[in-house]
Amino acid sequence: MRRIEEVIRAITKILEEEKVDYVIVGGIAVAAWGNIRTTRDVDIILFINEKDADALEGALKKEKFSIQAEDIRDALKERSHFTIFDDLSEYYMDAKGIYSENDRLTLKRRREVNLADFGFYIASPEDTIANKLLFGSDQDMRDAEGIYVRQFGNLDMAYLEERCKKLEVYDDFLRMKERVERSMPKPD
Repeated sequence: MRRIEEVIRAITKILEEEKVDYVIVGGIAVAAWGNIRTTRDVDIILFINEKDADALEGALKKEKFSIQAEDIRDALKERSHFTIFDDLSEYYMDAKGIYSENDRLTLKRRREVNLADFGFYIASPEDTIANKLLFGSDQDMRDAEGIYVRQFGNLDMAYLEERCKKLEVYDDFLRMKERVERSMPKPD
């Protein structure tokens, strides 16, 4: 059975070989920048066209992933998600195309991280916080807070504030920032 890092290594290798730009978002990005939490999926945004679906299906199937090219094309037409199942584990990829300016910026500002002996791209901590605030569930808010605490002093605050304003979550950001900073230890 493949471990999550082996799934990430396999999927990102395929995407790089197929020349598909990607950015991993969601729980994996949260674990990199904030608090580690359990996840069974790898959320990923792909810069892909419908014409690339057949080649991607073939490459994925060679590495023991299940997906139908038609599912990819349908999702891209409907601007929705498609699922890539790993045949060798319980993990799966929840994938989508670039459907908005927010997706474009998240891909553009991706960061390379290293896990063991390979590198892959994840969403920046600023984009992950802003997107978590946009999604707004209780778990998303905890994720945003965890990233803010762990990355405190390393965040591009001007960019983060601008993103939150554009996504119309600036008031949520200010409340989160105040709540987190109030609970942080004061310097001596």
